[in-house]
Amino acid sequence: MGIWGVEGFANDEALDWIETLDPSDGIAPVERELHAVANAPDPHLTAARAEIALAAAELLAAVGGHPHPALPPAARRWLEAQHPAEADVGLGIDALVEATRALDFVVTSSQLAERWTQRVDERAWRAALDDLRMRLARAGGVPRA
Repeated sequence: MGIWGVEGFANDEALDWIETLDPSDGIAPVERELHAVANAPDPHLTAARAEIALAAAELLAAVGGHPHPALPPAARRWLEAQHPAEADVGLGIDALVEATRALDFVVTSSQLAERWTQRVDERAWRAALDDLRMRLARAGGVPRA
């Protein structure tokens, strides 16, 4: 597991996952990933699943007009390929609720959170998750950028 920062894409799993996304599929794969995590029968997530959930939440925030300033090139390419015709539509509340619930599981019930508790920069990681949560909140009902 390669983690080099607190951001949602600062790990190998997230970058590998974004490379598998077909931009022509729109945000459906992102929403599916968040739905699967938010509604998992056992919400204790593996570190890899938690990292992918964070990446999906980052993409959702970006589609909602509130991207992280350090989006990696693969995420920027995916975002730029999203349909301009959908740019004036706000994100659905269901997707945002599921993204928030997925974040809750990442923070409270994941191997990733357990690993971060052993690191000196845990507070920075939690602050990055709080920032993501706020960007998702601002994305709700707001026209996409």
